[in-house]
Amino acid sequence: MLKTGVTGLNLIKGYEGLRLSAHFAPGEEWTVGYGHTSTARHGMSVTESEAERLLRDDVAPIEHLVEETVRAPLNQNEHDAIVSLIFNIGEKNWRQSTTLRKLNEGDKLAAANAMELWTKARVNGELVCLDGLVRRRAAEKSLFLMPMDASLVVPTSDVAPSPECEIGYVSDAELKASPVVHFDPKEHKSVVPLSNEERVVRSRALFAATQALSGDPTKMIVSKAEEHADIGVTVGAAMVGLLALALTALGGAVLATFMVSLTVAPVPSSGVVTLAPALDTVGIPMSGLSILLGVDRIPDMFRSTTNLLGQVTAAVTIDAWVDQDVKEREEGPHEAMAQTGDQRRDRF
Repeated sequence: MLKTGVTGLNLIKGYEGLRLSAHFAPGEEWTVGYGHTSTARHGMSVTESEAERLLRDDVAPIEHLVEETVRAPLNQNEHDAIVSLIFNIGEKNWRQSTTLRKLNEGDKLAAANAMELWTKARVNGELVCLDGLVRRRAAEKSLFLMPMDASLVVPTSDVAPSPECEIGYVSDAELKASPVVHFDPKEHKSVVPLSNEERVVRSRALFAATQALSGDPTKMIVSKAEEHADIGVTVGAAMVGLLALALTALGGAVLATFMVSLTVAPVPSSGVVTLAPALDTVGIPMSGLSILLGVDRIPDMFRSTTNLLGQVTAAVTIDAWVDQDVKEREEGPHEAMAQTGDQRRDRF
């Protein structure tokens, strides 16, 4: 059975650290010397020589464990590296570790790589990768892979690392050979089948898209010229509507003004009614409207229409006034004769 050499003991000493007084470790146990825990207690103190003796006592059962569990032959460096690893992770973790399994399979390189798996610890209930554990695993792996004969070391200048070492690396050959889309559903086991409701919705959407594309494709594309023409037609229709509304309101206002002037003003002696005052009243707004719209004949058109309307209205009004005057003249003699008869009766 191999004993732990000075190199292995110094490796453990360097990463465990020397504590001459008992210390309550984060693992809720007392520690003294070089990571000694079995007999450590509160208030305990040791010297450096006592700490080294305690370390050798702690390493002895680990050496028996390595002899018991490892079936592959080991050299001194491999043995010392494994003792340092077990000293840190414990017997239970070592028995179920990948490093032990790979060693017994005869794959020492894989066993060395598996040492780097033990770099995490729980801090405040959370699993964290610790810098000290990373450095310790690197030192143990380096010692494990260090041959006893220096002539067996392979020069790194003769062997260049491959780019496949990077995680997620894909070579050009694999990239060109792999299909862009995988049509084999067996390769996509994570694909979730659609429900009946989702199938109905997608079928309706597909049918609507098919119906839209079945028509004339040229009618589905609107050019810029057509878009501008549509905008021009819309704006023109709006302007015509506003112009019609303005003319209607202005005609109503003029008609109302004319009717008021007929009821208030006396009948001219000539018996002819004209709309000159009313036209003069609206002349200025109509001129402004014609200038705004760029139409020069709006005042003339409005004047002709209003004159016709005024002549019709004046004829009706004059007929009413003539009938009233004739009636008053016919009733005048009868009233005079009745008044003379009353005066004669008063005399008698």
